[in-house]
Amino acid sequence: MIVSVGVVVAATLPYWELIPAVSYLLEIILAALLMMAVIEGGIRIVVFALAAGFIIGAFPGLATMPLAFFLPIWLKATVPAIVLGVMVDHGRHAGRSFTVASALAALFVLFIYAQAAGMLAKQIGIMSKSVGSLITTTMGTQGYSTEMINELTDSLARFKYWIINLMPGILIISAIAQLFIAFLMMDWYYSRRDSYFPGFGPFIYWKVPEKLLYLLGAALATALMVQGDMEIAAYNVVFILSFFYAVCGLALIEYLLRRLRLPLFIKIVFYLGLFLMQLPGLILASVVGLIDSHFDFRKIRAHSLG
Repeated sequence: MIVSVGVVVAATLPYWELIPAVSYLLEIILAALLMMAVIEGGIRIVVFALAAGFIIGAFPGLATMPLAFFLPIWLKATVPAIVLGVMVDHGRHAGRSFTVASALAALFVLFIYAQAAGMLAKQIGIMSKSVGSLITTTMGTQGYSTEMINELTDSLARFKYWIINLMPGILIISAIAQLFIAFLMMDWYYSRRDSYFPGFGPFIYWKVPEKLLYLLGAALATALMVQGDMEIAAYNVVFILSFFYAVCGLALIEYLLRRLRLPLFIKIVFYLGLFLMQLPGLILASVVGLIDSHFDFRKIRAHSLG
């Protein structure tokens, strides 16, 4: 049954990839099915279905998008999940396996971005212009001062600037999130079956490797010292790493909250407040994860070695 679903999803990939919200969810399902097919030994028939889907997507009479755009999309949706499944099936460490698969996903996302950068920037520009006109018109009729309107439109322009320039990082984080959710689905599935699966372990013990501090430092130094494309690339690296640090910062926060034995209501209020803080909340969690990656407050090194 599972292999049959994988075959159908894989073979029809060129068509559901055209539906934004549906494609995001189906890529998660496809990634989970591909990992499961590798582990369960049914990868051959799924690979044949993937090949059929590729032929449909690449054949001039059947193609739904240009090959230069379809190929990296197809690779991003299939290769990282298969590689992750193969590495896990061969007993590789979950963290290392996921890192390799994430790096492949990021590479294919960059190929996609190279094809779609102009279109994305144009769409963001149109949306920003529409929102700016709406703000100016609405606030003007409601009697707001010119200074306040200008300040808000300037903020919108800065937001547009960073959204456009950080779009590669946003797309990479989105792709890694898909792979991550699929991996957690596999962990949950095999845990329910009382089967071994080398997952990430309890959330409260998640921690960013200390070695990533060197990459973060290099990216920050590059962003401050150079300009142009290298500066933007460095800021994207910082942006991507900040999410990893934020997730592991939340793991440390959850660990501390459990140690304090706080009531569930207090924890909900705390996390809700952190969420409502938005960017400051993300920065706070990232800083917590960054500091913990060096000082190891939970003594995870000793825990894992013990």
